[in-house]
Parts: sequence; structure tokens; C-alpha cells
Amino acid sequence: MTEYNLIKAFFEQALAKGSKSTILKPLGWMMAICISATLTSAHFSLSEWIVYLFAGFSCITMVLYLIAYLYCLAKDRDALRSETYSIQKMAIQKGFVGDDISGALPVQRTHTGQLVEGSSDIDMEVDK
Repeated sequence: MTEYNLIKAFFEQALAKGSKSTILKPLGWMMAICISATLTSAHFSLSEWIVYLFAGFSCITMVLYLIAYLYCLAKDRDALRSETYSIQKMAIQKGFVGDDISGALPVQRTHTGQLVEGSSDIDMEVDK
């Protein structure tokens, strides 16, 4: 029963943190499953055609992974980055800074694009 609770807790934590991080993660999981199925079927000496079938699926998945990686590398590098990184990058490009506690704070910029230094409510609280 404790093994069930451990697995359940693991999946809850993975879902709570937004485990989908890159576009290649589903293919990575598929490759891991296919390779483990190939090794398991070979270990238990199943029929030769089953081992070859799983090995073929593993090879196809590896090729798809490589093709998807190279395509994203050439066409859309942001797709290879994690969703959290992409969201933070968009916030920075839009001119917001902050963290989980204070939230997003707008940043003033000059006509040259440089940041304007100034005091904020947060700086005042730290000085006190």
C-alpha cells in the first residue's frame, strides 16, 4: 500500500509543478518505454519477432526524436526551451521584472532602451 501512495505522491508533484518542459519530452518518454520494453522482452527470452518489433519501435522513436530536435533547432529554438523559461523570457521582453512573492513589476525604460534607475516601494521597505 505504501508503494501506491509513493507513486501517487510522485504523480501529484509532477502535475503540480507543470512537468511538461519541452517539446521533446513526450518523445523522450516514448523512447524510454520502447527501450525498456525491448530490454525486458530480450531478458525474458520472448519470441524473437517481439524483441525485433520493440527494437524497431525504439529505432523509429530515436529517429523521430533526432528529426524533431534538428527541426526545432533550425526553425524554432524556443520550442526546445522549457515553458517556464519561455514565460520568463516573454515577461522580460515586455518589460516586467519581479518574482513569485512580489509579482510582476513594470520597468521604466528610456528612449534608448536602457533601464531607468529609481526607487520603488520595495526599496523603501528594505531601507527601513
